[in-house]
Amino acid sequence: MSKRQLHIMLLLDSRNFGGIETHVANLANGLAADGHGVTVVLMNNYGKHPVFESGVIPNVNLCKLNGRVLSFYQLLKHIPCDLVHTHGYKAGILGRIVCRLLGKPVVSTYHAGEKGSLKMQCYRWLDIFSAGLGKSISVSQEIANALSGKSSLIQNFVEPVAQEYNYQRQHQIAFVGRLSVEKGPDIFTDVAKQLPDGLFTMYGDGPMREELLSEKPDNVTMMGQVASMSDYWSDIKLLCITSRAEGLPLVALEAMSRGIPVVSFQVGGLPSLIKHNTNGWIVEEHSANAFASQLNQVLCLQAGYLTMLSNNAKQVIRDKFSTSAVLPKIYRVYQHAIGDMHKGAGHA
Repeated sequence: MSKRQLHIMLLLDSRNFGGIETHVANLANGLAADGHGVTVVLMNNYGKHPVFESGVIPNVNLCKLNGRVLSFYQLLKHIPCDLVHTHGYKAGILGRIVCRLLGKPVVSTYHAGEKGSLKMQCYRWLDIFSAGLGKSISVSQEIANALSGKSSLIQNFVEPVAQEYNYQRQHQIAFVGRLSVEKGPDIFTDVAKQLPDGLFTMYGDGPMREELLSEKPDNVTMMGQVASMSDYWSDIKLLCITSRAEGLPLVALEAMSRGIPVVSFQVGGLPSLIKHNTNGWIVEEHSANAFASQLNQVLCLQAGYLTMLSNNAKQVIRDKFSTSAVLPKIYRVYQHAIGDMHKGAGHA
């Protein structure tokens, strides 16, 4: 297929700000800038959306459905669309089934590697089981392995942001994410207990909030859910990823795009992003003690060395994890999905 302009529907079920939402906003803006028509379709209307109605996707249409399968079926049947790209468990399962019924090409990005609750595990099983109904993209090798290699490995991406790293001014050691077991917020607070002189800040909400509030040390501030991290990145010196399971978290890319170094466990796709002692730090042993030990070493480094790592972090984002670097790979998957659908129609 030769390159042509497409109309693409980006389908997800979302009410809050998070990694998938940031990914979809970046993808929508990148596709629109490349001349494609884009509609972001939300499966449910939960009220004003903090991302998709905040002005971050100015050249993209937004459509909210009522949560019923029939509403998406009718939308896709009557609105011109070359391809549907789903994000998240619910949207993936629904999108692939409806697209198969209507003979529409569909691509699904698999973002998460965690098992989660029993209900989430059921969704995940159905999501993986139905993957063969369309083309798949995995954001980490672990997720690709779960799909038995039947997906394209295309890691997350962000648009580079101009921000100067100032080790003396930026003072927070931050956790940014959902307060749930797989993200390891309890490990983060255990690390903070071992480094009482550090200023630790947590951004996010979730089922572990009350537990963390009752057990956190005094040097941990909980900011709760914020509409956007844009106003807070300039206060953050280091980002900590203490997850028990991951894909390739966008929060790490967002931090590094601003020159904020990341300290992370060796989990998910993070070792493909972070090169130890070059643009960040990887903690191989999955324990709070090992993480605290590495973090303490980082805090003892000279400002000049940290500035060098900051510049390296921004460079790897520009070279490998920026919109311009990744979007052509996604477009190739779109081409294959459309081409396979046309071949199937021709044999029908």
